[in-house]
Amino acid sequence: MKFVSGALAASAVALGLAAGSAQAATFVSFSSYQTALNPGEVLVTDFDGPSISLPAGFTAGGTAGVQSGTSSAGAAPAFSATSADPTQYLSVGAGQTFTLATPELSEISFYVGSLDPYNSITFTGTGGFSQTFTGNQLTAATMAIDAANGDQHGAGANGRYTFTFDQAVTAVLLASNSPAFEISNIGAVPGGGDVGLVPEPTAWALMLVGFGGLGAGLRLQRQTRLAAI
Repeated sequence: MKFVSGALAASAVALGLAAGSAQAATFVSFSSYQTALNPGEVLVTDFDGPSISLPAGFTAGGTAGVQSGTSSAGAAPAFSATSADPTQYLSVGAGQTFTLATPELSEISFYVGSLDPYNSITFTGTGGFSQTFTGNQLTAATMAIDAANGDQHGAGANGRYTFTFDQAVTAVLLASNSPAFEISNIGAVPGGGDVGLVPEPTAWALMLVGFGGLGAGLRLQRQTRLAAI
């Protein structure tokens, strides 16, 4: 099982792709070495600790496991050209799977390490939505250079893949035909309802700015009305 994470290095490119029987659209973007979640996303899991901890509304299963360091079973996700994830990560070995059942999501992202052609991600959701991306298809979708070549430290093969949907996704399946498919952390944007997730600090900051602007606007309206009396 191998894994690699990284730090920001490449710009993201997004394309809309036809998806499954429902003909919904999935937009894919990639940013190399982007270990941080995207703005507005909440952490689903970083695979650290004695067991995988998930927020309310999420359940995980499958035969894949977690590990740390680099071995014949997987490579620790690269955070840069010279550094790797020192903590635990998910490693999906040959013939293994990792399943994630979710509340309705409009966006989900994965920090992927040393992406290979035989890695795959399948999304399913409401209205019969279903779409699978192989490593090569992710490379083509984002026009990332040398992405699916298994490079344990390369900028093209290590970074955050973000999937945005115009139809709610409710399940994810990660699979691999050979060692391995490595994921350092997962972030998501709920598509509706309270799923018990805690926003990242940047998301809270944006919310507070919005509330502050709303309060200022209400005060200005009140002062204007009083002046007119």
